[in-house]
Order: sequence, then structure tokens, then C-alpha cells
Amino acid sequence: MAVSMKAKSTTFKVPLITSFLRYNASAYTASIGDYGVFLFCLMVLDIYYPIATFIGACTGATIAFLLGRNWTFKNKDVLITKQSLRFLAVVIGSIFINTGGVYLVTEKLLIDEKISKVIVAVLVGVCYNFPMQRYFVFR
Repeated sequence: MAVSMKAKSTTFKVPLITSFLRYNASAYTASIGDYGVFLFCLMVLDIYYPIATFIGACTGATIAFLLGRNWTFKNKDVLITKQSLRFLAVVIGSIFINTGGVYLVTEKLLIDEKISKVIVAVLVGVCYNFPMQRYFVFR
């Protein structure tokens, strides 16, 4: 009996460039929700900025999942529970990277927390979130 050692090929419904452009539009939309909630928590509710960052990130993550599944990667063939658990794992990593990154950039580089939030969010989005969503969550 022969055992096949061929790697399972993954076919994506949306081409890389298209998904990257859609991801950026989705990320921008999710970031508006994230940053809006962050500012509301920070400036209206007077919540300490790392906690406000966490709350905003959770809001943005919810928006990003719904857009990613339904539009960016167009992958509704996989059970939503399976995708949501994968997404949750990626989001937990993203939230900790974002929260820690905002703290470090604010405290060590002495950059205002509102600007730190934007810098860190862009870096995490392109370097971590997009690849993890394309190749792990919505593959």
C-alpha cells in the first residue's frame, strides 16, 4: 500500500491582490470602529488607554470577521464555528500585540497614545492580521 506524501493544495476564491485590497478596505472599516470606540472610552468614559485599546480592538475584530468571511475572502463554505475559533486565536494574538505595542510606543518612544495606536494598528494589520486571515482563518 502506497502512502501519498503530496501536500494538500489550497485554492483561494479571491486572488491575492484582490484579497489584499479588500482586506485593506475591510481593515479600514474595522479600524474606524476600533478607533472610534477607543476614543470614546478614552475621552468620554475616561478609561485608561491600554484598556480602551483592548475594548476598541474587540469591536474592530468583530467587524473584521464579518467582512472577512462575507466579502474579503468570500469563504462561507467552512463552518462558521471553525472559522470563528481560528479567528479568535488570531485576534487574541493581535489584541495582545496591539495593546503591548501601543504601550511600548507610548511609554518608550514618548509618542502620544492616539498616534501610537494608529502606528501600531497599521503595522500589526499588514504584518500579522492579513497573512493569518488569508492563510489560516479563511483559507
